[in-house]
Amino acid sequence: MRRDVTTTVRVKLHSLTERKARLVEREYSAFQDAVHGDEDATLYSATKQQAGKVRSNKNPRADTDQPVVLRNDCITIEHDEDTVLSSWWFKLPVYNPEKERGDSIWVPVRVPEKDTHLLEDEYIRDSELVHRDGEWYVHLVCTRSVAVADEYDDVLAVDMGAKWIAVSTFLSDRDTQFHGAEVRRVREHYKQLRKSIGKAKVRSGAQVIEGLGNKESRTVDHELHQVANELIARARERNAVIVFGDMTGLRFDNDKGRYVNDKTHKMPYAKLANRLTYKAHLDGRECIPVEEYDTSVTCWRCGSQNTSREVQGRVECEDCGLEDNADKNGASNIGQRAVGKDITSPLSSAGAVVAQPETQVVLKGTSGEMEPANSPEDVGLTLREGSPRL
Repeated sequence: MRRDVTTTVRVKLHSLTERKARLVEREYSAFQDAVHGDEDATLYSATKQQAGKVRSNKNPRADTDQPVVLRNDCITIEHDEDTVLSSWWFKLPVYNPEKERGDSIWVPVRVPEKDTHLLEDEYIRDSELVHRDGEWYVHLVCTRSVAVADEYDDVLAVDMGAKWIAVSTFLSDRDTQFHGAEVRRVREHYKQLRKSIGKAKVRSGAQVIEGLGNKESRTVDHELHQVANELIARARERNAVIVFGDMTGLRFDNDKGRYVNDKTHKMPYAKLANRLTYKAHLDGRECIPVEEYDTSVTCWRCGSQNTSREVQGRVECEDCGLEDNADKNGASNIGQRAVGKDITSPLSSAGAVVAQPETQVVLKGTSGEMEPANSPEDVGLTLREGSPRL
């Protein structure tokens, strides 16, 4: 089984001649005019088509700049050790006013050493020209196919929340770890800092707050990478498939007041899901989103929804007497749902095929049964022997 993995490689333009710098600046400015409705803006023809798509799809604000979208069939990056100025060169499509037509210029770029193996023409997709802090960058979007395993010995279920960005539980024995408390602390710290600066510095506060936002974003991104790495390492230990609660639509479907919304709606769940999926595929294992609804209010042990959350971090079942950590309970339900169980009914059997094509997990039940919830023929696989887990 194979999955596409997309990586963005940021290369920096350097040592531009005055002519090339003018052409790059002109192309960037004309693109901004085009995305904001100037139909007479002169651009490289393919880039002008991309500007029309950005305008219709994003409807960008007039006071914001948009990255210049470069179509993949119009760009090339090449390596040449024999040139003194740079060993990497990028062909950038621009409109040349002197020739009154589209043209291309070769510009020297710096490429991170760790990403050089990705820069092959068959990997590069539509990319972006970005202007930041007085420097020019090209964000090369590279997509390649990687092999992921078809069979696993366990399931690592991940529940995302406000206090802990991720709580991971193995389906086999409910071994649980809590990840990313630092994400919430960082967000709260910068939230209070922005409030105090905004009140104290009325004139310059906005500029200071913008700088803080950039630092907060970088810090949170670092923490998310750390959490994703921890989850991948856990899954690797037991050859586990990773499943996580899909938080899509949370902001629209879950209005619980301003205070709670501020805690939950602004947590970077989508960023973590993207990083986790990307890193899992690079590690050769599947990572599957699972519908998250009702997992927090359902007892993982008996399937009852007659539960209470008098204490936010605990869940109590009125039917079977379960008292458990709420996030651990939710993660267990996500894992059960991933292997095809109806979590609102008592759990009588343990093993099943993950409800995704071409991916299979086998966990032997307490009575030794190996009957999957879905027929193995449905996914085109043969059941592999598993060790007793539940």
